[in-house]
Amino acid sequence: MRSGLSREEQVERNRRLVLEAARRVFLARGYASATVDAIAEEAGFSKGVVYSQFEGKADMFLALLEARITERAVQNERLAEQFDGRQLATAVPQLALSLWRTEPQWMQLVLEFRLHAARVPELNRRYAQLHEYTIDRLASVFARLHERAGTTPRHPVRVLAQLSLAISRGAFLEELADPAAAGLPAAEVISELVLQTVLPKTGPPKTVPPKTVPPKTVGR
Repeated sequence: MRSGLSREEQVERNRRLVLEAARRVFLARGYASATVDAIAEEAGFSKGVVYSQFEGKADMFLALLEARITERAVQNERLAEQFDGRQLATAVPQLALSLWRTEPQWMQLVLEFRLHAARVPELNRRYAQLHEYTIDRLASVFARLHERAGTTPRHPVRVLAQLSLAISRGAFLEELADPAAAGLPAAEVISELVLQTVLPKTGPPKTVPPKTVPPKTVGR
């Protein structure tokens, strides 16, 4: 029985179903324990169909990560259209933290893969490319914030993006160890960092030379 889909549509459909299954398996088992067999079974396909779409589970995870990064970038752009100044500087890290708290298994998965990729040069290279895109898009949001305000950030916007990610992920790790750390003001700290500006340069105070009074001449 024909499905009514073209070959290209079938390939795209299969790819989507495999990725959806891979995401469920990754979240349930973690990266290390997930297998192509389990993903194929979850998707209802043979391993051959899975391998026709992806080279292996690393390829599937990186495809999921790329989609997530693109989605987050779009969300940050929407925030940049709605807010300015302090509201925007706080809303961006608050969004990241709220998403991680809603689905902590995803962030744990990303961290697990990051450590694994650090030991595999090719995976590390591919992960670094996606991470670079994350930093660039976040830096563009911070650059827009300062352009609108007519200010110059104290630190380069790329550095601000890197620090923003480091602080928010560090806060997430603290919450895993101690749930009470959920009260850490990570978003506020990032906001204050992003909003710091370069102070206008001021030279030394001008000194006014004393007036000289010509000596009086006394007639003889």
